[in-house]
Amino acid sequence: MKKRLFGISLLMAAATVISACGTDEETGGDEANGDTEEERPTYTVATDTNYVPFEFLNTETGEMEGFDIDLINAIADRVGFDINLETVEFDGIVSGMGTGRYDIGIAGMTITEERAENFDFSDPYYDAGLILAVRADEEEIQSIEDVDDRPVATRAATTSYDYLEENTDAQIQTFPDIVNAYQDLTAGRVDAVIYDLPNVLYYIDTEALGDMKTVGDTLTGEQYGIAFPKDSELVEQVNEALAEMMEDGEYGDIYEEWFGERPANEE
Repeated sequence: MKKRLFGISLLMAAATVISACGTDEETGGDEANGDTEEERPTYTVATDTNYVPFEFLNTETGEMEGFDIDLINAIADRVGFDINLETVEFDGIVSGMGTGRYDIGIAGMTITEERAENFDFSDPYYDAGLILAVRADEEEIQSIEDVDDRPVATRAATTSYDYLEENTDAQIQTFPDIVNAYQDLTAGRVDAVIYDLPNVLYYIDTEALGDMKTVGDTLTGEQYGIAFPKDSELVEQVNEALAEMMEDGEYGDIYEEWFGERPANEE
């Protein structure tokens, strides 16, 4: 009888050990593999198809590059999310943010009251403005006051178009891609182009080959912001990351890489 009870006790003890080992594997295996961290969320980020130097396709690598691309990737690393980048024509980004189609939009987008009624913006991350460009041999057009009744090109659904419509009597021609407007200017099909200062200067420096110049003053004081659907919880997190980057110098590093100098307001 004692031998039988002793045998049962051994079996029970063995079962207890096996059960304990199984529990250790189930509860401790993930920790051993380092998989206890929460999975990073992925957000769809809409960006422009071609707005150098903020976002553009590198035809050699097939990858999107630019100031905005580096900026949103750095912000994502700080906040702790992954991005699914989707390239869209600019007016599609504006309408898509209003309907909540995208989680984030970054495309050199000017903060305006009208847009802010339909979706939210981050704190400003870039100071910009509009500038008028003409052919290098143009003498008659010296400022925005000289474009009335003349064909002037810009990009559709932008603040440049709004400015022309509200402040001039120009014959406005719009294009989905601003490069087409520049090409029409150098080909003589329009007399001037109005668009965002950094993009105009970049095109003149890298592509125009001496065929374009700017005239007049910077026309408006504009600021770019990152767009979000209304009441997005990401706004506060992105603002915090952006402020940290501006304070610790990472924003300045990205800025210098794409514009060749540190930000003017960097301390």
